[in-house]
Amino acid sequence: MPIDQVFAAQIREQTGLFAAWLPNSEIAIGDYGTVNGARFEKLARLSGVQATPAPGKATYDFNVNADRAINVDAKALADAGVSSGKALLEVKFQKEAAMSFSAPDGEITRVGDLLNLGRRLIDLDRSAQWKRKDYFIVMEVVTVSKATILVSQNAGAEIKFEVGAETPINPQVMANLDAASSLKVSKGVGTKIIGEGPLTPLFRLAHLKSRLFDDPEIKVYRAGAAALPERLEISADHYLEIY
Repeated sequence: MPIDQVFAAQIREQTGLFAAWLPNSEIAIGDYGTVNGARFEKLARLSGVQATPAPGKATYDFNVNADRAINVDAKALADAGVSSGKALLEVKFQKEAAMSFSAPDGEITRVGDLLNLGRRLIDLDRSAQWKRKDYFIVMEVVTVSKATILVSQNAGAEIKFEVGAETPINPQVMANLDAASSLKVSKGVGTKIIGEGPLTPLFRLAHLKSRLFDDPEIKVYRAGAAALPERLEISADHYLEIY
């Protein structure tokens, strides 16, 4: 399976959300496109879709087939050219497409009026301006001021950063790493989003469904124990599925 599909599937399993690919690609409310397995493939943006902020913030911080650790071994520090009194924050990957994902304090925005959006999509579909069977639309986005997202190209990949000797490993530290000043070693890491932002790495989708036609089922990747899509009734003949 291609790395982008593995990455997207792992994000779905960890968060229940869709993932931007590449992780620093811009995603906004009203973007629409197709879904291929776990991947959303953006085509364009529907103008005029109003978004409202949701209360609270969300932090996403996890590893998949990867480990983080602080290394203060003198030889390791010398080999990496680390300054005196510093340490190495190391991330090691056990498999291809393993990841370390740190996106703290995410602000959530979502479509303010899904019923109105659904009615608009029905009108667009009736005027042949919307491919109802194919298109999914972004209805919720997580925006973070900074994130660090690392994806390996192969098993045994590793990346090392110079940090203070007493630095804890937490989402804020990971998200605020600086590639220019702290990156010391990188081997086999294909995707390196290091302390970049603002980013929109995670989002949810809506899909307009009709009861009038026997629509072919679009296979949207869903983790084994994940809940079924939410359903919002739009009319007697149409509803939105929320992923």
